[in-house]
Amino acid sequence: MIQLLRVDDKLLHGQVAFSWVNNLKIQTILIADDQVVNDAFMKMTLGLSKPTHVELKIYDLNSAASFIQEHLQDNLQLMIIVKSIQSAMTILESIPSIRHINLGSIRPSYHSIKISNTVYISPKDIEICRLLQKKGIQIDLRLHYQDQNTTFDFSHL
Repeated sequence: MIQLLRVDDKLLHGQVAFSWVNNLKIQTILIADDQVVNDAFMKMTLGLSKPTHVELKIYDLNSAASFIQEHLQDNLQLMIIVKSIQSAMTILESIPSIRHINLGSIRPSYHSIKISNTVYISPKDIEICRLLQKKGIQIDLRLHYQDQNTTFDFSHL
């Protein structure tokens, strides 16, 4: 069962991982990223950031979508992490049963705008979020599980 689809450009980091993992009873963290999958150092670093009782899988976006589809009916408690809103859109297009995404941490970049203390998004990302919301996807802004669940409406941006 998919517990969380999270956008975090840092991918997996300790405090956040433990917050979500413990509260959602996550068994497996799936990182879906086309670059990290080929970076042995990053894979090792990410492996050190996860709780010891949780399995970590790192796949490219297409393989991640296949893995998720294979395990949709399982009792596997799964957290999916991607670096970007565009990557989240790719996962959502492959897995239409996902109806919610969490924007956790997206650092500022050229032309990005601040929508929370930890989320800065580009005009292209705003358009993607508007499209997702029109399709009924709920988008919340939370760094940690314990933070106030803030559903963000992109139609006014």
